[in-house]
Amino acid sequence: LVSMDLFMMPVATSALVKAFNTDAGMVQGAISLFALLLAAMTILGGKLGDILGKKKVFMLGVGLYGVAAAVTALAPIPLVLIAGFSLIRSVAVALAVPASVALIIAGYANEGQRGQAFAIYGVGAMTAGLVAPLLMGFMADTVSWRVPFGLEVLIVLVAVVLSRQITETPKVKTQVDGIGTVLAFLSFGAIVLGGMLGGPYGWWNMRRSFEVAGVSINPLDLSPAALLFAIGGVGIVLLTGHVNRREERGQAALFSMRLFDNRTYAVTTLMVVVFFLLNGALPFAVPVFLQEAVAFDGSQTGIVMAVFMIGALMASLGSGKLLAILQPRVLMQLALLVVVAGFFWLSTVVSPQLTVMTVALPMFVVGLGFGAVFAQVPNIQLSGLPAELQGEGSGLAETCKGIGVGLGTSLIGSVMFGLALSGMVDTVATQTRVELSADERGALIVQIEDDTVPLEVEQFVSDKVPNLEEIMRAAYVEAFQTTLGVLTGIVLAALLVASFIPRLKPQAPREG
Repeated sequence: LVSMDLFMMPVATSALVKAFNTDAGMVQGAISLFALLLAAMTILGGKLGDILGKKKVFMLGVGLYGVAAAVTALAPIPLVLIAGFSLIRSVAVALAVPASVALIIAGYANEGQRGQAFAIYGVGAMTAGLVAPLLMGFMADTVSWRVPFGLEVLIVLVAVVLSRQITETPKVKTQVDGIGTVLAFLSFGAIVLGGMLGGPYGWWNMRRSFEVAGVSINPLDLSPAALLFAIGGVGIVLLTGHVNRREERGQAALFSMRLFDNRTYAVTTLMVVVFFLLNGALPFAVPVFLQEAVAFDGSQTGIVMAVFMIGALMASLGSGKLLAILQPRVLMQLALLVVVAGFFWLSTVVSPQLTVMTVALPMFVVGLGFGAVFAQVPNIQLSGLPAELQGEGSGLAETCKGIGVGLGTSLIGSVMFGLALSGMVDTVATQTRVELSADERGALIVQIEDDTVPLEVEQFVSDKVPNLEEIMRAAYVEAFQTTLGVLTGIVLAALLVASFIPRLKPQAPREG
């Protein structure tokens, strides 16, 4: 379900824009808001699994997911869509996903078997990711974008029935850390919200006035993103200090700092943050580029993303056996190098005349690397933790994923849209021999984003630039190529972090 929505929402961008008379920024905002809320709540979700029982919390999360899907499918206005897709769904995922990972670890004591179990877990997500873009692309073009979300309700009913067969885990006698929960919500929420506001308002200097209820809030002429990142950083310092003090006094804390005594967990968690920047960016950037610059319809976009998922599915299937013969560090490094190779190939073929096959082949290669990392990261990250730390360890890991996805979607959306618009403005200015100062150029880009370009400017451009659509597509191509460079840099950063994963003794899977 989570994987379906990750890939369906970007493919549905054009249909949603048309249905609600909005723009692609609404879709980006819904995805980013989900990530914001998820990042703030997932540690608590993992902790509740320890306290109440992981099966019970998992089933509650799955049931809420059904409610979220129904609300999204029936949404009459964007606000209701966001309530279902972003608000209710974030609570559901915060409960269900950490519990699901911890349940698998609890069910398989043997490392080899556990690796195979996580490979199957990854296959489920990859298969859903394979079907989802094709399903949404076809339905959005022929029936309605609402149908796939409605089908998710049926999947939830099946999942609830199957979940009754899961064996409940022992409960951990502990309490909810209220102050820690509030600090986590404020800290992680501020970081992801800063990422959401970085594009429209600037990452450091203020691009436009930030107003709340008609009141301008622009201290030191800094963007709200910079201020929120600072608040988030201070909040994390306060949170870790609070957790340390409670542990020293023998009181229950939101999470244990003992998690970071495990070097594998600590290093892999950092890698997760970096890798999931990519995981949030790519499924958003590629469909938007294909629809905006190459004029692909939903079905064509769905085919490209499905080929990407076929590669991920194949790698996920084999990842458990590979982990039995390779060091976790080596597996992660090889997988990330495959992603780099796929990005390099993709950057060489990008053009406004792309065909489905031309873009699908490099996306298949990228998918191979994605699948291996996605399937085995939870296993590598959590298997070395004692049972009493696995719930909160899983919750913190999912929080880091949420931060990565939220920042990735926002950052890459900002980079790609910003470069595309600035490239178009520069080309039009050159073609019409109009000289723009830096301030005038920036103001015009903001006006285009806000759809507030003066009528006389629109008329001037219409008269002087008959090939505006061609210019815009070319600008998107250049912007996407630069975006791929940024994504490659992110992968290389993840590769560097992965090199610090400690060597572990692999254990072969046991028959039966």
